[in-house]
Amino acid sequence: MSELFLIRHAQASFNSSNYDRLSELGGRQSEILGEYLGRVGIQFDAIHSGSMERQKATAAGCMDRLYAQGAAPAVRPASEFDEYNAHLLIRTLAPSLIQEDPSMADAFANLYTDGQALKKVFETAMLRWVNGRVEIPGLETWPEFKARVRSGIDRVCTEHGRKARIGVFTSGGAICAAMQIALGLSDEESITLALLIRNASVSVFRHDGEALRLQSFNSVAHLELMREQHLITYR
Repeated sequence: MSELFLIRHAQASFNSSNYDRLSELGGRQSEILGEYLGRVGIQFDAIHSGSMERQKATAAGCMDRLYAQGAAPAVRPASEFDEYNAHLLIRTLAPSLIQEDPSMADAFANLYTDGQALKKVFETAMLRWVNGRVEIPGLETWPEFKARVRSGIDRVCTEHGRKARIGVFTSGGAICAAMQIALGLSDEESITLALLIRNASVSVFRHDGEALRLQSFNSVAHLELMREQHLITYR
């Protein structure tokens, strides 16, 4: 079986003009991950990432430390592992959500400073998306997104063979989609996992050429070993 490591990007620049950039803390998270993988003897036969800057930067920081003493496999960007456009969805839905529920205005006002406000807005918008209750030009549907991620998983596992260990640096949405594929979760159960997936976390799957099976989910053992609670982040 192929062994597939789906790694969520490290902390990006939340509440800034360019979210798609690692924060200083995110850079450290990616380096800690690389050092940890080296200590426990994890090496990859192939490495992919989404094409987004935060995904590629996490891969680069991790690989610099993991392969500090030797040549690393090239990181191969693959758009199948890009995140869905949550910003477009939330921005477009804001007026109608506030009209239907005036309390949402406070949630949007505190979106970047209050975790509960973020949860309320995110879950409301995402559930409408996965249930097919919104169509926005330029935004793929939830079924299209899942199919894209599945295509990427199947492609890299087929390309590298059944005995390969493959690292993929991606985002929470792709990991949610993989969890649904592996466990048969409902759409609603799958998308609500997104708020639980930690930055620079590792989820491991096995792929036998047809089925995808979960081995471990959302591990940040590499950060926990540092005994610095601020290293563990969700956004």
